[in-house]
Amino acid sequence: MIYIDTSVLGAIFFREPGAAELVTRLESQHKSRLMISAWTLTEMASIGGIKQRTGAIDAETRQQALANFQRFASTQLGTVEIEPADFRTAAVLMESPSPLRPGDALHLAVARRLGAGFASIDRRLCAATDALGLARFDLVREKRG
Repeated sequence: MIYIDTSVLGAIFFREPGAAELVTRLESQHKSRLMISAWTLTEMASIGGIKQRTGAIDAETRQQALANFQRFASTQLGTVEIEPADFRTAAVLMESPSPLRPGDALHLAVARRLGAGFASIDRRLCAATDALGLARFDLVREKRG
């Protein structure tokens, strides 16, 4: 099982550099269950809104990217709900030596509960995953983390 962080999905659906390589690596895992949490849905909407407000994309591009993501999530990804214990675990994880944002700690808490490998392209989050001794699935070979 692989838990996919929003950094990966944002890069893919908003067509950031390296998106094709990410898709290839995920497709190579066709036997693994790919998972996200309900929190990912909120974060993807946030990414789209930020990109539109900053002028990186227009409203139509934002709507299309989010619609494509929603279709992909509903057909290719398992979505797990956040449980109350995940918030408590995230609070503990935030006390680790590696600085974590609350949302990142929540993703790690869910992946930990699921016993899933964690897939991210966020260098800080990958470092925190390693420091906490959590399983990690490397998406990008040697380049990012």
